[in-house]
Amino acid sequence: IYGYYFLFLATIIESVPFIGLVFPGEVIVVAAGFFAARGNLSLFPVLIIASLGGIVGSNVGYALGFWGGRPLVDRWAHRYHVTDEHIRFAEDYFDNHGAKTVFFGRYMAGLKAFITALAGAARMKFSLFFVYSTAGIISWTILAGLLGFFFGQYFHIVIEIIQSIGCGSLIIFLIVISIA
Repeated sequence: IYGYYFLFLATIIESVPFIGLVFPGEVIVVAAGFFAARGNLSLFPVLIIASLGGIVGSNVGYALGFWGGRPLVDRWAHRYHVTDEHIRFAEDYFDNHGAKTVFFGRYMAGLKAFITALAGAARMKFSLFFVYSTAGIISWTILAGLLGFFFGQYFHIVIEIIQSIGCGSLIIFLIVISIA
C-alpha cells in the first residue's frame, strides 16, 4: 500500500517547478507499471493514482505561476536579460499555442516541471489548461505505466536475450538503432 502513496506523492512532486527537475517521475511511473506486472501492485490503481497525482501537481504548478509567476518575473527578469517584449511574447504564445504546449509538455522530462507554472504566469484560461493538462497527464501515464507493465511481463525474455547476445552486443545494437 505504501507503493501507491509514494507513487501519488512522486507524481505530484514531478510537476512542481524546480523540484520536478530533480525528481524522476517518469522512472517512478514506469517502475510502478513494472511492479504491477510482477504482482506487487495492480495496474489499474497505478494508472489512476499516477494520473491523479499528476493532475494535483499540475494544478499546484499552475497556481504557483498564476499567483507568483508574473511578480517574480517582473522582479527578477532584468537580471536574466528578459525584457517586457520577451514576456509579452510568452503571453501571446500561450494565448495561441498554450493548449498543445501544455498537452505535449507532459511528454518532455524537465519541461513538465515548468510548463504548468508558465501557463499560470501567462494567465492561460484555467479551464483550457485543466482539460489539456489532464488529457496529457492521463495519456502519458497510460503510456509510461503500460511500458513498465509490458517490460515487467517479458522481463525474463529480455534477460535471456541479453545473456545470449552479451551486454556488449546489446549496447552496440542500441547505439546503432539510436543513431539511425
